[in-house]
Amino acid sequence: MSNIDPISLQPSELLQQLIRFDTTNPPGNEAACVQYINKLLQGAGIETTILALDESRPNLVARIQGRGRSSPLLLQGHVDVVTTANQRWQHPPFQGDLVDGYIWGRGALDMKGGIAMMVAAFMRMATEGITPPGDIILAILSDEENAGTFGAKYLVESHPELFAGVRYALGEFGGFSMEMVGKRFYPIMVAEKQYCHLRVTFSGPGGHGSMPLRDGTMGKLGHVLSHLNSQRLPVHVTPSARMMFEAIAAAISFPANLAIRGLLQPPLTDRLLDLLGEQLRTMDPLLHHTVSPTIVN
Repeated sequence: MSNIDPISLQPSELLQQLIRFDTTNPPGNEAACVQYINKLLQGAGIETTILALDESRPNLVARIQGRGRSSPLLLQGHVDVVTTANQRWQHPPFQGDLVDGYIWGRGALDMKGGIAMMVAAFMRMATEGITPPGDIILAILSDEENAGTFGAKYLVESHPELFAGVRYALGEFGGFSMEMVGKRFYPIMVAEKQYCHLRVTFSGPGGHGSMPLRDGTMGKLGHVLSHLNSQRLPVHVTPSARMMFEAIAAAISFPANLAIRGLLQPPLTDRLLDLLGEQLRTMDPLLHHTVSPTIVN
């Protein structure tokens, strides 16, 4: 990897290299991956800064000076990935194989693909001598998949001056697109769903295996899990979701536009989602609070 010319490196090749670093979080161990990016940037003549709460979990920040006519633009992304444990993979998750025009591996989407594009664009701007209207800041982060304590949280709390004046940022899935009824849409994220952790405890009488106990704690737990699995929470249309669906409906033709507008009518929402099926599966969480049981002890 050290023999790669950073100037000629293509984003697809860079992505393959990044995937080959196992940065599964926990524990993360992002240092080798971050140092690899650091060497590429320095090889392109870019000054970098490494900042870390833990040496094995560093963050990288670099800046291209602009003309001062616009506020700084932040390019930010993380190199850690979620686990591959107990999963079946068609291709090895940390080899970055190129198969049938696709690069396979853990993190190809979330978000080493985004990192590869940002780093490649950043280096190209530097090597071609482009001076942007405002500064361009590149932040390569650790620990996004597990609280951000060693990554974004550490940087904004300990080094906020690095981001002074920033009004806009490009991050994960900044260019995500979707197609509907032959039209392509580019959603703009203006909000994120917030989460609430709940711990539910079921209590009841003990018993003996030789004397079956009906409606005990296991029965109560099973009933709740079955109910959550089979039922949606009530429809909840937020202003942001309403704006999105109305904009989509205005851009597509009859009768699809009526179906999209119908999603905003709570008595019709769930029936239309079921009718439209997989096509609108990603829209379901935009129109409801959601609940996901994840751990049973």
